[in-house]
Amino acid sequence: MSTQLSPLHLVWFKRDLRAEDHEALAEALQSGPTVGLFVIEDVWLGSDEFAPAHLQFALECLKDLRATLAGKGVPLLIRTGSMVQVLDDLRREHPIHTLYSHQETGLDWSFKRDLAVGSWCRHHSVAWREFKQFGVVRKLKDRKTWPSKRSDIIERPIIRVTGQAPFVSPWSEWTGAIPVPDRALLKPGAQTGGRSAALSLLHSFFEERGEHYSGSISSPNTANEGCSRLSPHLTWGTVSLSEVHWAIQKKRSILHALPRTGKWLRSLEQFESRLWWHCHFIQKLESEPSMEFENVNREFDGMRESEFDDAKFDAWCKGETGFPMIDACMKALHRDGWINFRMRAMLLSFATYQLWLHWKKPAIFLARHFVDFEPGIHYSQVQMQAGVTGINTIRIYSPKKQLLDQDPEGRFIRSHLPELSRVPVSDLAEPHLMPPLLQLESGFQAGVHYPLPIVDPEESYRRAKERIFEWKNRSEVRRAAKKVLQRHSSHT
Repeated sequence: MSTQLSPLHLVWFKRDLRAEDHEALAEALQSGPTVGLFVIEDVWLGSDEFAPAHLQFALECLKDLRATLAGKGVPLLIRTGSMVQVLDDLRREHPIHTLYSHQETGLDWSFKRDLAVGSWCRHHSVAWREFKQFGVVRKLKDRKTWPSKRSDIIERPIIRVTGQAPFVSPWSEWTGAIPVPDRALLKPGAQTGGRSAALSLLHSFFEERGEHYSGSISSPNTANEGCSRLSPHLTWGTVSLSEVHWAIQKKRSILHALPRTGKWLRSLEQFESRLWWHCHFIQKLESEPSMEFENVNREFDGMRESEFDDAKFDAWCKGETGFPMIDACMKALHRDGWINFRMRAMLLSFATYQLWLHWKKPAIFLARHFVDFEPGIHYSQVQMQAGVTGINTIRIYSPKKQLLDQDPEGRFIRSHLPELSRVPVSDLAEPHLMPPLLQLESGFQAGVHYPLPIVDPEESYRRAKERIFEWKNRSEVRRAAKKVLQRHSSHT
């Protein structure tokens, strides 16, 4: 073992890929010679929810992070494989004093990984200091106390991260076989990762785009610009939730000094509430990790499992259901890795109600396609939209109504479904109902140029509504729902 350097302080970067407002990094730098580490883990690459677009975004974030850390005298090691094996390899080359990281509320594999890392640290007498990343409280005993605890975490002052003298590292910064995503599997319209991209979005949102947030987030035509688009950056931690919180407060103080504020104050209030919900949903997974696999309300077990239709699921995944709003959203997701929240809810609603699919396979499919996939938010929302909590309002979205409300001119539909370009706007919601003569005149044939609906919209809606409410009104479901409410409801 090398004795050229004092035992080092190792900062394990996970989904916190920034060098500012980073408590783990700041504490390490105050303690001694510091080296950063990111591990492209085999277990992550092999997980059901993983997609090459996730790796691509992370690698873009790492390029920014490595450059920023270099300016602070901190080398960033990037390794591949098992986290425990990487720690073993590093320790053989150089003594490790302390491991620093943020807590992570992730999928089951990350929980098991953390247990293994904790065991390794204890075995080798390496201290492991963990810090809170979001407004999530580990081992929370009473959900009533969560809101105040969340505020204490998020509303803290921004942490300054000072540098150190240049660290002479015995390791190459890029070692091992770094996986390169197959370009054919990436998303051409996906957002760019990295701290610089996050700060650019933060600036443009609070300077201009955010004013129309409240009125533009529902339609896929306006959401691209109207939403903050910070979700993948919050997922990968290129910007902290505290930084966004204080950006809101700064903008609010500026607005209060102005005679006219337009729509800004309402938009800020709504945006701030989304940040609260962000932590609320991740806290659910932290408190009940089994929701990744099981119904939160176990009395819903057996409601859909035996009726899964693979053909319908395949059509939904490909965007070939014969429902234009569903298919256009799916095509957008394939291209960009992002759609707005209302359209996400509609996709899940359609899959779990009109197609009556159990939520697990659709959840995994969407996780692979959301570049901003955040496990806690994702699985909490999936179960809400699927109606298996027993405590949330049942929402069965009508694809026809969503098209008429959110894309009345058909711009979104036609941009993603060019095969419908000859269909009149008045028939876009249900092109299969176009009169045969009009189809002939338009050069469009339903069932040839575009699929016929895979289910009857009215019949599937009626049947789904009857079935979900029949289950929800069962006495055993209601009793279990009270326990779910007690376990997960936040009191403010």
